[in-house]
Amino acid sequence: MVRSLLSSALAAGLGLLAAPHAGAVVVFQTHSSKLSAEAADTKARQEVEAEDLRFWDAEWRSMEADLVSLQSLATEAPSKTQPAKKHEHEKSTLAGLKLNLEPKTPADLVPALAMLKGLYEDGKERIAKLNAREQENKHKFEEKQTLHQKRLDEIEARFKNHSLSLEFRTNETRDENRLWSYWERVRDRQHKQFHTSLKIQHGTLEKVKAMIDMYEKTISGKADKKQVEKQLAKVGGGALPEVVFLQDMRSVRRDVAEYTVQALTLIQSERNGAMQQSKMLRLERERVALLQRRARLLHELPSKV
Repeated sequence: MVRSLLSSALAAGLGLLAAPHAGAVVVFQTHSSKLSAEAADTKARQEVEAEDLRFWDAEWRSMEADLVSLQSLATEAPSKTQPAKKHEHEKSTLAGLKLNLEPKTPADLVPALAMLKGLYEDGKERIAKLNAREQENKHKFEEKQTLHQKRLDEIEARFKNHSLSLEFRTNETRDENRLWSYWERVRDRQHKQFHTSLKIQHGTLEKVKAMIDMYEKTISGKADKKQVEKQLAKVGGGALPEVVFLQDMRSVRRDVAEYTVQALTLIQSERNGAMQQSKMLRLERERVALLQRRARLLHELPSKV
């Protein structure tokens, strides 16, 4: 695209050198303006993508830390999924808590219950934040879509009033749609990340809420044996033997452990995708610099010819 614009500008401009010099100036300046506009559009898109990368990096780290905390209740073995290195301002949900992974009395469950309630509240706040961000991104995209349609309408209007040739109408429409397709991909990626994060958050809250209910009933001594067994079957995938809650939580642990491994794997996949996106952004920054240099070259050419 950049090379073709530069070549066509040179061909048209040099061809006009036999004509009045003003004609060549107009051609060069027109193509220079196109390159500058594309550079500005690409740079704006890069800034949006870079901000998205920063936001989701922080979110994935936070979700990862919460899942590892939940996983600590589900298994005595350390997590095989290594969480990302935490920033200094990030505080683990487990900080200051002494969890008993083999509870023998209701009192042994109190620290774990506190951790679970903290996870639950954090999860609700995160869902609210994610929903707000999704609505904001949707609104910004709709604004850009309106601007895109306006540009297409302007091209068509210039063609109809004969101030734009068929060839230029075709080229400008193609270029505008090409630039817009990049914004559509940005929006698609935003929407996908939003739904992936919601899937993880709702799944985590479901597991945490079920565990909180059982912990609270057991600690208060109000647990009905049949009801406890029903709840355990719901979150653990099957009914437990006829033993009390404190003596056996293996099925619950297994279910939660399996869930956290799946969720952590999904987060790692998103982080890997972000790394690839970051590499692409670096390449695009080089492309913007090239566009800007060629725009300046075209702008300066008439005075040098």
